[in-house]
Order: sequence, then structure tokens, then C-alpha cells
Amino acid sequence: MSRSSEAHEVIQAALNEFGPELAVLTSFQREGVVIVDMVQRVAPGTRVLTIDTGRLPEATFDMMRTIEQRYGLAIERIQPDPAEVATMVETQGINLFRDSYPQRVLCCQVRKVRPLAKRLEGVPAFFAGLRRAQSDTRADIEIVDRSSKPVKISPLADWSADDVLRYTSDNHLPEHPLYAAGYTSIGCDPCTRAVAAGEDERAGRWWWETDEAKECGLHFSPDGKVERKVDVLLREILERASV
Repeated sequence: MSRSSEAHEVIQAALNEFGPELAVLTSFQREGVVIVDMVQRVAPGTRVLTIDTGRLPEATFDMMRTIEQRYGLAIERIQPDPAEVATMVETQGINLFRDSYPQRVLCCQVRKVRPLAKRLEGVPAFFAGLRRAQSDTRADIEIVDRSSKPVKISPLADWSADDVLRYTSDNHLPEHPLYAAGYTSIGCDPCTRAVAAGEDERAGRWWWETDEAKECGLHFSPDGKVERKVDVLLREILERASV
């Protein structure tokens, strides 16, 4: 059975189990666009969600418009709490993520993790474009992760980068403009760069960090020490934002 057939089986089984409440979560990288395409072929109109952190590159918004036009969708943008962002920027600075790893995780918590968790309340399951080959921290991801709440489904978990490229080419899918500029992983504008030949796929994410796990918190839990410091920073932000 081909990779595409296996992924389609996963998607169809998920749709049968969870029904119309399922959603696709994507940042419009190649994997996410493949997921959108596969799901829309089987269940047109399935919700597509994305996290608009307030720091995305303009090319990502161009990609959103392209996907909306191609599939006749209205993509739902999940945005962070304005008071929390304003308080974080006021107390930590606009580019706090450059100062320390805990502050970078704090920024991801406020701009991505918290708004996503709030939006996914009541959603039974969602599709994500994660692949095991993307990084060591993703090497053990499950195709259907029932320990996640909501259930996280990664139909492309076993795919290689070449598999993704092949499906993209065969189905004439649009590609994020930043790939042409040498990007292999795309996130917030100030936290992503193009990669050099031979670098890891995710080397362009938070590249100034050393000896730290390069994950934003959506798919990886920091170690206890860092988590405690982040919790302290986050609590201070939430307390100030609620005043």
C-alpha cells in the first residue's frame, strides 16, 4: 500500500469516528497543505484552523488566501489574548524570545499554546502535519495520539520529505513562498530563517539557541526546571493582564 493510501485510510477512519467536529490545524507548510488537500477530497468543508500569533511573515498570509481560494474555505485564525500579549511585551520586551530559552517558551505559550488550547476545547480531534523524520523530538509521535486532548492525528507520521514533495508535485499543490527562499520549516517571522546545505530541516527555527529542544510547547514538554521558570513568568503575565 502506498504512503498516500495509508494516509487516506487514517483520515477516513478519523472522519468516521469523530465526524464533522474534526478540524485540520496547519501553518501552511508543505505537510499541512497535503493534509488539507487529502481531507478536503474526502470531506469538503472540514474546518481549517491556523494560529495567527501576530508575528507571522506576510508570505504566510498570502498562502492562507491561496488555500482559501483553491478549496473555497474560510480559514479560522486563532489569535492570542490581546491583554496577555500587551502585558508580556510591556514587561519582557517585544523580542523577549532572544533573551533566554524560558522567555522564548513563554512567548510561544502566550501567542500559540494558550490560544490553541482554548480554541480546541470541545473539539474531539484534529489533524496535524507532523512527521517523525522532522526532528529527534518527533521521532516517536503516534499516528493517532489518544493521550492528547483533543486526540491528535498525524496521517503523515511515517512520510519522508520526499514523500511530501512527491504528493505536492503530483497534485499540483501550492507551496509556501518562503520555500523558494531556502526555508525548510516556517513559523513566526523573527524566529525562522533559511537553512544552509546539510542543515537539519528544523535548523532554521530558533537558531540562536544551543543545546535546547527546538519545540514551541505544542508538541513537546520542556524539562522540569525550565517549565517551572516558564510557569513563574506566565503567572506574572496572567496576573498583570487580569488587572
